[in-house]
Amino acid sequence: MRGGPTSTAAMAASPEPIRRRRPRHCPDGEYVRFVRGQDGFNHHHLNAKLRYYRAFRERWPDLADWFAEPLVERVGRRPGEPFHRPAFPASHRARPYLTYLGLCGYATFDYRWMFAVDQLRVHDQAALAGIDLGTTALVEEALELGYSGPAARQAMSWSVTRIVLRNGLTNVNEITGEHISEVLEAIRLFPEDPEFTA
Repeated sequence: MRGGPTSTAAMAASPEPIRRRRPRHCPDGEYVRFVRGQDGFNHHHLNAKLRYYRAFRERWPDLADWFAEPLVERVGRRPGEPFHRPAFPASHRARPYLTYLGLCGYATFDYRWMFAVDQLRVHDQAALAGIDLGTTALVEEALELGYSGPAARQAMSWSVTRIVLRNGLTNVNEITGEHISEVLEAIRLFPEDPEFTA
C-alpha cells in the first residue's frame, strides 16, 4: 500500500491537538448481549465473533497495551497475506469488537491503524448498534453536486468512519474543521511512516 499525491489542502492543514481519554474495554456482558442480539446472522458466525472478542481481551486485558503494540501487530495482517491466515489473528479478527468500542465511546483510534487496515465495516456495526452516522445525507449532497453514486458512497464511507472512530463522534454533524485538518495532516504524513510498509 502506498499513499498517492498529496493535495494542497492536506499540505496546508495544521490541526489543533484533540484531548482523548484512556481506551478501555466495555463491560463483558455488554458486548455479549450486543452480539447475541444480532438477528439474521448465522449462530456460528456470532459464536465466532464472541470467540475472537474473548481471545482479544485475554491477550490484552488492558486495552491501552494493544495501542502500544507495533502497527503491524495491531493491523493483524501483512500486505498480501491470506485473509484466513493472518500473522496476528487476535488483532485481525477483533475488528468488529474494536469498532464497537469506538462507536460506543470506549476508545478512539489512531489514523495510522485505520489507514493501514484493509477494511473497517463501521457502518454495519453502527446500524446494529442503532447509530445513524449521517453519511447518507452527505452522499445525497455529493450527488446533487454531480459526483457519481459509487464514488460518493465510497469516499464518504471511508472518510466519515475514520474521523468518527478517531474522535469519538456518532454523527457527521459533529465533525469540525479541526477534525478535517487532523485527518488531512495524517494522510499527508502516513506514506512517510516507517511502519507503513511493515
